[in-house]
Amino acid sequence: MRNIIFLVSLIAVFLLCEGCRPKQPDTLLIENHTSEIQIDGNIDGMEWIRSTTLTDLYSPWAQSEQDSTIFRCFSSQKYFNFCFEVIDRTLTILKYTDEMTVAKGDRVELFFSPPSELSSYYCMEINPNGYILDYKAQFYREFNYLWNFNHHAVVGKITSTGYTVEGRISLSELKKLGLDLGKDFCLGIFRADFTGENEDSVIWYSWVNPHTQDPDFHIPSAFGKCKLKRL
Repeated sequence: MRNIIFLVSLIAVFLLCEGCRPKQPDTLLIENHTSEIQIDGNIDGMEWIRSTTLTDLYSPWAQSEQDSTIFRCFSSQKYFNFCFEVIDRTLTILKYTDEMTVAKGDRVELFFSPPSELSSYYCMEINPNGYILDYKAQFYREFNYLWNFNHHAVVGKITSTGYTVEGRISLSELKKLGLDLGKDFCLGIFRADFTGENEDSVIWYSWVNPHTQDPDFHIPSAFGKCKLKRL
């Protein structure tokens, strides 16, 4: 009987938390600014204040207290600009040796996909120091780690409460990859927070709830739809 009551309580808490989250828009509209910015890791400029902002990245798989993860983005004449502001009380950063080092510690992630079925999508994972792991992928989990973004800039900064990441990717490059920025394209926004030294200790954050029993960001339900307000 106690087990049944405990299970019912857990379900009620889960549903309550889901209900407290702001309803996701059908399509996220990304702000457009005419001026370009310097990518230096400082995210307190007016462009970021007036950017499209998501304050509710969360983990549907973690019952423990979760840290804050804020994502902002906007388009300029030449770039898709983005930044993350992360509160992290258990910062885990490995000494960088190669790209795969990024996948073994704290990081934020952006996945771009033209079609919702993920026939081809493009990933950038960024650690707190600004090192990146970028690759091309196909559903399901077919990764090409030799592929790289060609026109981008990323800066990471450690802060007193965690870290920030600021970056940009060329709009012309995204268009060449098949993203129609004036219409719907698919975007995944994620974070990995290591609270220990192995994969079992990771709290996974996402913009949208993939509705999976275990964390998995390489599936269509982990992506949300976006488009630029104007080109």
